[in-house]
Amino acid sequence: MSNNRGMSGALTTTTKEATVQYYEIVHIDVNSGYYLTNAPWDIIYDGIRYYAAGNMLELDGVEENVGFEIESLTINIGGIDPLPGDGTEPFIKKILTSDYVERNVTITRVYYDVDGGVVDGVVLYSGFINTASAASGLGPDGAAVSIQTSNNWTDFAKLSGRHTNDTSQQAVFPGDLGFEYAKEVQKQVEWKE
Repeated sequence: MSNNRGMSGALTTTTKEATVQYYEIVHIDVNSGYYLTNAPWDIIYDGIRYYAAGNMLELDGVEENVGFEIESLTINIGGIDPLPGDGTEPFIKKILTSDYVERNVTITRVYYDVDGGVVDGVVLYSGFINTASAASGLGPDGAAVSIQTSNNWTDFAKLSGRHTNDTSQQAVFPGDLGFEYAKEVQKQVEWKE
């Protein structure tokens, strides 16, 4: 059984070529939405224009594994100049003064054929914004916005409660026999500080 993540036949064929060209497109659901790409030109995908940010857009590496361990991702965007197609106000001011917490972020990789046409795309990451802050060192003006995101799997393995039984205790503290006979205690145990 192959795991092609629902890729179209054309995209599967394209990814098997000797040379594969792709760029990432990013949708940040803040204000009326920001649509950016790290491509050197604007990309139109699913009828939406993603504006070329080029080296003004920096993404953490996205690696997929079977453990769903992509818990967080950082996106850095050059921040002094206005974003293409977004008016005259600096992006850094627009994002930091907006209600950005828990807003969606989606990163899609768009693949091209040998003639330069868009074949299809695959969603690499989907998450929510945790924080945004001013950063330095990106772009010609040296200022950026650093957006910290996390996805739905961040707290997946977190234990939200503990049970006073041996099975729960062994899961967290293997070999600890403190609750081995807890089911035989018939009275309520009060914990003191």
